Amino acid sequence: MNPAKAYAHLFSPQGGDDAENYRSPAQISFLRSDHVPLDAEKLRASGVQFAFIGVPFDEGNVGKPGSEEGPREFRIASQEYFPYWFEYQVDLYGSSADCGDVQMPKVNPELSRKRIYDAVREVLAAGITPIICGGDRSISIPATQALSDHIGAEKKMGYLHFGAHLDLAETWAGERNVSTCALARISELSNLAGNNIAHVGARNSLNPKDWIDLAEKRDIRFFPMFEMLDRGVDQVVEEAIGRAWEGTDAQYVSFNFNVMDASMAPGVTAAEPGGLLSREAMRIAGALGKRKSVSVIEVSELCPIFDVSGTTSRLAVCVILRIMAAMAQARGELVDKSITRPG
Repeated sequence: MNPAKAYAHLFSPQGGDDAENYRSPAQISFLRSDHVPLDAEKLRASGVQFAFIGVPFDEGNVGKPGSEEGPREFRIASQEYFPYWFEYQVDLYGSSADCGDVQMPKVNPELSRKRIYDAVREVLAAGITPIICGGDRSISIPATQALSDHIGAEKKMGYLHFGAHLDLAETWAGERNVSTCALARISELSNLAGNNIAHVGARNSLNPKDWIDLAEKRDIRFFPMFEMLDRGVDQVVEEAIGRAWEGTDAQYVSFNFNVMDASMAPGVTAAEPGGLLSREAMRIAGALGKRKSVSVIEVSELCPIFDVSGTTSRLAVCVILRIMAAMAQARGELVDKSITRPG
């Protein structure tokens, strides 16, 4: 137990100062964390393990519009939770900073992608894990390039994506950097081998044959949703995680929440029936956290205008926080059980 640290935040609000900000914060930030400028030196000095970056980019979207509102709703949903997780006996208080949103000039998608790239590079340079929240699926393209360049050509990276669609179009209506081309572009990175790429959750017929052909050509292993039902979610996910982690120096984990069944996550740009249940997503988060670290975590395609009671945003927050909590537990960063309510 650290005598210099206050622990009032672990408990239910009573009165006075410790209750003033519950559900009525002065500013909206991820998990009520402090704002730290997007500057490697300042981030390093903050001592956090994670840096949240909003990426309100919707110019690469080919589905329903509205994912640029995802970062805001994700932050709001995170305000509903405490940093203490009893299932893992950990405290996430002070583990993250909020770096605000990347500024997006809508009339210039190329400049927007460069700013996404620069933001991720800045956080990685600080030795901190970026949690980037979009925004459409195409944000993966510059963000993964940032991780690739950060580790350098001599090192290997792994890529793990959860989603309903493979996004392996060489081009889409003449464009190469839109959401449907994301994995096609990412799998071209020189230090990302096909045998270190895994895709989990593909289903239904918005996966054209040329996508399947390209996956085979580039040795990309994808695990369709019904393979998970046949073999079991835990077994498939462990195999997919192993593929991304085996022999790699850095790992990128991407969640497009249309991996969930449409009834579980209506607030996405391309909801699909037949997907994961919420409990299964939580188990996946726990399995990822056991790896103790991940280089970049990404959330994409949240579309609050189509959501119901914030269901999808809350689910996304729970998945990310569970990854963080499971990591803390795996690293042995446990709350001292002797701590009781102050006073």
